[in-house]
Order: sequence, then structure tokens, then C-alpha cells
Amino acid sequence: MNVLENTLKKINEFSKKIKIIFPEGNSERIQEVTKQLIGTNITPVLVFKTYAEVPTTIADCQAEVLIAEEQNMAELAEYLVDLRKGKVSIAEATRLVGECNYLAVLWVKKGLANGMVGGITYDTKDIIGPALRIIKAKPGVKLVSSFFLMVRNDERYIFTDCALNIDPTAEELADIAYLGYEASQVFEFKKPQMALLSFSTKGSGRGTSVDKVREAYEILKAKELKDCRIDGEFQFDAAWDDTIRNKKAPTSSLTAPADIFVFPNLDAGNIGYKIAQRLGGFEAVGPIVIGLDRPVNDLSRGATINDIYNTVLVTAYLCVYK
Repeated sequence: MNVLENTLKKINEFSKKIKIIFPEGNSERIQEVTKQLIGTNITPVLVFKTYAEVPTTIADCQAEVLIAEEQNMAELAEYLVDLRKGKVSIAEATRLVGECNYLAVLWVKKGLANGMVGGITYDTKDIIGPALRIIKAKPGVKLVSSFFLMVRNDERYIFTDCALNIDPTAEELADIAYLGYEASQVFEFKKPQMALLSFSTKGSGRGTSVDKVREAYEILKAKELKDCRIDGEFQFDAAWDDTIRNKKAPTSSLTAPADIFVFPNLDAGNIGYKIAQRLGGFEAVGPIVIGLDRPVNDLSRGATINDIYNTVLVTAYLCVYK
């Protein structure tokens, strides 16, 4: 049983139905995914701006339907103004709550849905932006990050951050790494091994980016990461191959190939996961946002039905894990 099969098993064992809201209810791909969710413990909630947008075949989806134009806009606008503590006017709030992406995020914030998945037609900023402003980070979390769960048969790895933080500072990189560790605990990695990646292995190269990774490693060492071995700065081959690591870093604390890879910036992370996906045959599940108080995840506009389905599974699982 691979990680995705195990994820679905745990979802179906949960005592309550898990509601996942989709702001793009009129997407044919989203509607197709809802059909694949029939028989699982996940209840889809499809959002439409107007009743006229609801297709006649909606019964086939076996989903709940939320119509924006039928909601109490005045009440929702006041709720948004209160949440934003005066950072948005009542006029602007009234406009925003009529948009499907904001309405869906508000439903999650109010506890009327457990999590949200969107991004087929919306940009990342229109999915993650409202989530950051309305749902916000978990208590004690300074920075919201993302990861990909890279899956190939029974293999699984965490790649972070590949979608949100463009050029993190050393402190932010340490936070990203810590959230990557938290992701490993969610997906029950046993005694994970984490590598902070660079073009340098233990001083073989020099530069500000190397210094940043080295500093992030020192910060991370002071944190409590139970049963997790950490090392860096590492080139990928040293992190991956025991023989190479023993030559390049013979005193490394890693005792096996890394299964959590922390990339130094978004360029490296985004390029790295796509190489693994296209050349290595890995399934890239995500990006999965971690650090938000409630699960909201963004899709690529080109996401396939399988991509969407997997993201929904992980989002629902994060609701269960909470």
C-alpha cells in the first residue's frame, strides 16, 4: 500500500464526513473529480456564482452546492471587515464576498467546510492570498510554506519549498525545513533524514547562498525534531547516495539517503521537483500548503484529474490529522 492508498484508507476510517469546498464548481475537471469521490468519506461542496451556472447534470456529482448570489452578502461583508480589522472597507468586502474564491475561504474559516482546493481558473495569489488574510497561519507559525509529496511506487519523499517562498532568509529557510519535518510527521515518515541542499557540501563551495544554508542548518539544530536526523549544506548527490556522502562528508549525522529535501530557494525547488517528475517518473502531489490554521491548497491550471484527486486526498487527510 503506497502513501496515497494509505491516505485514502485513513480518510475513510474517520468518524465524520470531511467537507472539501471547490470555488470553481463550474470546472468540468472538478466535477469529474467529485464523481471519483463518490463512496469515500469526502463530501465535495461546489461553489457557483449564480444559479444559472449550475449544470443540469449536477446530481451526478453527488455534491453539495453553494450559490454565491443566494448568500446574505451584507452579513458576510461585515464578517470579513471584522476579520480584517478594518483593512478592507465595507464596499470592498461586499464585492469580495460575492467572488467564489473568497466565499469558499470564508466557508472554511466559519467551519462550514473543512478544507478547500482551487486553482483551475484562479491564480495562486487568488487562492492562497485570501487564505493567508482570512484563515491565517497556525498559532506559533511565523511563515507559511509548501511541499510536494513525491511518490513512485512505495517510495516517498518531501520536497520543500517548491511553490511559495521565492528567496527565503536563513531564518525563513529554517522555518521551511521545520515545516517540512512537520509534513513528514503527518505522513508518518519513520525516523526521517533531512538534507538542506546547496551547490556545496560542507564547505566545498563558497558564496552567500552557501552561508545562508549553513546558517539555516545551525538554527534548525536548536529546534526539537524528534527522531529526525538533519545535515547540510549538502549537494543532492551527497544527500542521496551513502557512498558519495561518506566521501564528501564522512562525519555526517545522516545514516541513510535523505527523504526530506529542503531547497535553498524557489528556483531550485521548482526546477528540482519537475525534473524528478518528468525524468524520474515520480508523481508530484501538491503543492501542499503547510502552516495555515486550516487546509487550503492551490492547483496548477494544467492540473490533470488525477492531480486534482490526489490534492483533494491530501487536503482531506490534513483535516483528519488536525
